[in-house]
Amino acid sequence: MRRWMVCLMLVCLLGMIGCSKPIEFTGKTEDWRVECTVNPSENAKEYAITYIGKDSQSVKNVSYSFMHSGNFNQSGTSETSSKNLKITGKSIKETPYVEEDSFTLQIKWNGKEDTIPVVKKG
Repeated sequence: MRRWMVCLMLVCLLGMIGCSKPIEFTGKTEDWRVECTVNPSENAKEYAITYIGKDSQSVKNVSYSFMHSGNFNQSGTSETSSKNLKITGKSIKETPYVEEDSFTLQIKWNGKEDTIPVVKKG
């Protein structure tokens, strides 16, 4: 009986680990909102960087770089010109998930620059 209970508990634990919820990170400034998600069980990550500023001028010449993160090490540019710019990315993690509470996103656009603190939700 005891052996059966131990096996049942192990199966339950393994099931809970395999179905772990994605880990979410968010950040926001006056001009930008950042949402990042890591799903360790699927070894996947994704991010969305959205312009939320009130500037009447289109956002262009955007470059961004995630800094001080063990999970997000992307950087890139966007040549798109838009008042409602949204930059997204999704990929498979090449390394195991790294536990972290925060990191930053450095972003430049229209001759301006912003550093956005991105923190773990919940």
